[in-house]
Amino acid sequence: MTTICFVDDAAAMLRKAARVLKRDGVLVIGLIDRESPLGQEYLAHQSENVFYREATFFSAAEVDALLRKAGFTDFAWLQTLTTPLSQVREIEPVRAGTGRGAFLAVRARAGTP
Repeated sequence: MTTICFVDDAAAMLRKAARVLKRDGVLVIGLIDRESPLGQEYLAHQSENVFYREATFFSAAEVDALLRKAGFTDFAWLQTLTTPLSQVREIEPVRAGTGRGAFLAVRARAGTP
């Protein structure tokens, strides 16, 4: 789900995805927004965490720029986890956009291969 933070070269991975997708094919990426409180917490403790030690966390703006540079268009962003994890008591609704949720998903459409 959060694979983009574990690849060695996110820009190269997105270029390859754009190349192999059919025109108008879609790519969906899920990520923890580095700019969110949860993203900041992960960064603060990154060296202590066996799962995130090698991760590269991205902001929504950075992923947007990487997708555009790779030739993707027609983005649809969704977000959730606006509450600190320790306070979550039920599944939170998904909202459009970015800037409030710690977990983001973006759908991007491939252009001409």
